[in-house]
Amino acid sequence: MDNRFGVKDFILFLVLGLLIVLIVLAMFQYDRQWDQIQLIRGKLDDQAKEMRFLAEKLQSGALVHAGGPSTTQSAAGDDPFIRLREVEAMPKFARGDWVISSLAGKSSTLTPYVSGDAYASDVQSLVLDTLADRDPQTLDWRPLLATKWEIADNTKAYFEYLAANPTTQPTPTATTLPADPNRPYPVVIHFDIREGVRFSDGEPLTADDVVFTFNFVMDPKINAPRSRAYLEKIAKVERSGPNRVSFYFREPYFEAFELAATFQVLPRHYYGKLDPETFNQSTGMLIGSGPYKLEAGEGWTPDKPIELIRNERYWGVSPPVERIVYRVINNDVARLTSFRNGEIDTYASPPEAYVKLKDDPAMAEKAQRFEYFPASGGYRYVAWNQLKDGKPTPFADKNVRRALAMVIDRDRLMKEITLGYAQLSTGPFSPLSKQFDNDVKPLPFDVEAGRKLLTEAGYIDRDGDGVVESPKGEPFRFKLTYPTGISNYERQALFIKDSLSRVGVAMDADPLEWSVFQQRLEQKNFDAISLGWTSGIETDIYQMFHGSQTMAGGDNFMSYKNAELDQAIDKARSTLDEESRMKLWNRCHQILNEDQPYMFLWFGKSLTFVDKRFENVRQLRSGLTPRTEWYVPQDRQRWTRN
Repeated sequence: MDNRFGVKDFILFLVLGLLIVLIVLAMFQYDRQWDQIQLIRGKLDDQAKEMRFLAEKLQSGALVHAGGPSTTQSAAGDDPFIRLREVEAMPKFARGDWVISSLAGKSSTLTPYVSGDAYASDVQSLVLDTLADRDPQTLDWRPLLATKWEIADNTKAYFEYLAANPTTQPTPTATTLPADPNRPYPVVIHFDIREGVRFSDGEPLTADDVVFTFNFVMDPKINAPRSRAYLEKIAKVERSGPNRVSFYFREPYFEAFELAATFQVLPRHYYGKLDPETFNQSTGMLIGSGPYKLEAGEGWTPDKPIELIRNERYWGVSPPVERIVYRVINNDVARLTSFRNGEIDTYASPPEAYVKLKDDPAMAEKAQRFEYFPASGGYRYVAWNQLKDGKPTPFADKNVRRALAMVIDRDRLMKEITLGYAQLSTGPFSPLSKQFDNDVKPLPFDVEAGRKLLTEAGYIDRDGDGVVESPKGEPFRFKLTYPTGISNYERQALFIKDSLSRVGVAMDADPLEWSVFQQRLEQKNFDAISLGWTSGIETDIYQMFHGSQTMAGGDNFMSYKNAELDQAIDKARSTLDEESRMKLWNRCHQILNEDQPYMFLWFGKSLTFVDKRFENVRQLRSGLTPRTEWYVPQDRQRWTRN
């Protein structure tokens, strides 16, 4: 039999191969067509929502302005976008381009209320709207989702009731009515909700969404203890008219208006369908009515980049910048290199780099430079965990905490790390605030006095190995945990390690990537940690230092309790008279400096560089001009989506 491969066989195989290629191409084309059909279907659904929305507004007699604020505004002073309108009138104004920023670590979730880091908070502020916000220059309140508000101050009647009923039942938990219907609510705030506001998926925002958000967050099944720590001051939130919502406070609270006004509103139609477990475990369920939206939507996970795109359905004046991108660069040197190369547009400089960069001609040609103490400037600290795995730690002893603070030369540490771009901290209150007590002095740097306190607490080197032991013979050794990617945390840890070794306390550095660091905080699985908090013109410290906030996920993660401090915090929060309240905050400052639950380090200056292609970047009372007011002239624009 002849088995030779002939020309006919070759042609047959060639035809067969071509058929296979054509089939594969057809399948690929079919998949592309299916994707296109799905995209078109999504766009048609969006257009249908638009048409329904427009029809409803026309039937109601409301005039709709695409991209502009609602016509319910009654005066120029009600316009929350007056600053943006002034920006639009600038000679070189143009829309387009991106702002690319860097993050030192990954956020584990962007889902609102369950997230707990500053990175997620920054993203959410651009996606979620509040009822009102502060003007960044005057710091006065201005309307946003609400067009106006009324505040009913019933504190006099409330205290008269308490005086007349000393045995009255205690205020019940949130979302329930008072035990006695005759007890007046001390503060009631009514907000008129702006008409014409829509969420980014096209659904209208109403008073019902505000009510839903409060009830949703206050559900104990929702993992939002940080938010509930403050919102528990509110007894209930009710719809009190077609476009009106009312906040009823269960007791007087000095920040009652701010608490209600800065409440981020969630869409009921979206979050209402989620069970608590799904919500708690989600990472990208972030939908709001703000000027930007999360491009990846609920499919976002921590391994993906964070990209915000302009919300095409935004009810107000759209911000000039088309896209805000966050890139994770967990190293100071890499961030600076990326800024020099134009890969990121902003650079928050550590002091050691800043002293060189401020006189660098290449940097001066490329970037705008800003150096300032912001109104909400933060402070650095070391927190001592007093309860780990259910057992008291060496840091549960106040004298131990004070001893460690005394053997560390904090003034020298601050100068070495910040190079003079900071102010020594003695507590959680900004030196610019009336809460700050000028009579509170930092614990002195005194190694011998610190050694004596450790000895009195029972910590002695019993075996001559250079490390002190407890009365039970346990070596005093601990880990200082801090986030990676910021070099001065590493230098700080080395300084502290060296200082403590002089008195026989052994410290090991424990740098962690941000998402792991955050998990350790929530689980209270650490010995000591170093981090920072923001402060403000007047700050409520209940969340961080009140004894009731030591629960898992709470921000009193070091399990610190002081009954006198709790009483002072509670009283300060319910005192509306500023002079009386400041005396109470001053007492809180004194107690915290005495107890040292944190070793307070310093308030640092912001040292920031911004690419020169951006216009309208200025220093205001609140800090820098918001990114929503930055713009890039057409001839300088760089980034676009292909």
